[in-house]
Amino acid sequence: MKFLLPLFLTFLALLPFGLFAQNPVGAWKMSVPDEKGNMTPLKVDLSADGTYSVDFGADGTVENKGKYTLDGGKMTIQDTEGSDCTAQGVYTLKIEGDTLTMTRVSDGCANRGGPEGVMTMQRG
Repeated sequence: MKFLLPLFLTFLALLPFGLFAQNPVGAWKMSVPDEKGNMTPLKVDLSADGTYSVDFGADGTVENKGKYTLDGGKMTIQDTEGSDCTAQGVYTLKIEGDTLTMTRVSDGCANRGGPEGVMTMQRG
């Protein structure tokens, strides 16, 4: 019974590191195909205040802004500026190392997430 207290205290001490590992806050980059199939870089900034911005072309100009919430392993996103569609989208969230993968659960914006409904980004 005495070994349970140290085990529990170790778990509590390591808990923040596990939560940090799934923290999506920061700058992310990926490439998406345009209408002609050419790959276009984009940068996504997820802020700690629950907002995000998207820079298509990674040229320093923010084209879209939105808000997000986290609930367990799911992220709900909603564009608030720069987009014709402001419906909510729900995505599972997985962070492994410097890779963020968002997989569509449901989304009222048909084109968000591409045809497969998967967005894979690299920290940076």
